[in-house]
Amino acid sequence: MTQSRTETLILMLMAIVMLLMVAIGGLFFHMIKLQEEVLSVLSVGQAAPPLNMGLATGSPATDFDLVATDGQPASLSDWAGQTVLLIFSSTGCPACKEMYPYLKAFSERHPEIQTVMVSRGTDEENRQLVKAQGFAFPVLTGNDAVAGDYLVPGTPFFYVLDGQGIIVNKGFANSLEQLEALVKDGGG
Repeated sequence: MTQSRTETLILMLMAIVMLLMVAIGGLFFHMIKLQEEVLSVLSVGQAAPPLNMGLATGSPATDFDLVATDGQPASLSDWAGQTVLLIFSSTGCPACKEMYPYLKAFSERHPEIQTVMVSRGTDEENRQLVKAQGFAFPVLTGNDAVAGDYLVPGTPFFYVLDGQGIIVNKGFANSLEQLEALVKDGGG
């Protein structure tokens, strides 16, 4: 009787292991498919699918009141009359961290475009980010309300605003070339 019980327990254990393997295989397949979709959107030489995320192009950008890393209050209206590259970022986002050097290079190449980053993270994390990356443009500590107002689908997400505060382009970018294209396609 002990041998029969042992065999039953072994069979049950094998069945559980098999179910776990099937579940892991399904998750692996799903992650591969998701990775392919993300890479297809971010590919430089490939046309991205139509973006139906974020605020609509042609609509006015929503003003906000946030605090910059220097402790000063900042509003989008502070840059009225200027072309603005508005970035939504997060200090814990791996794609954002890869983008930071390109963003710094872009802001240095294009002083005529006001770069403004709204960054999710604590005030201290954002101050450390500015120091580590050597950003000369404003980095503002973001919150759920502002991200919600802008319908931010993920980070890093970019809006290009004209001098009247109208959204002329938007999207994800992960290279200097994609940033340049985003601004050029937006008329900047």
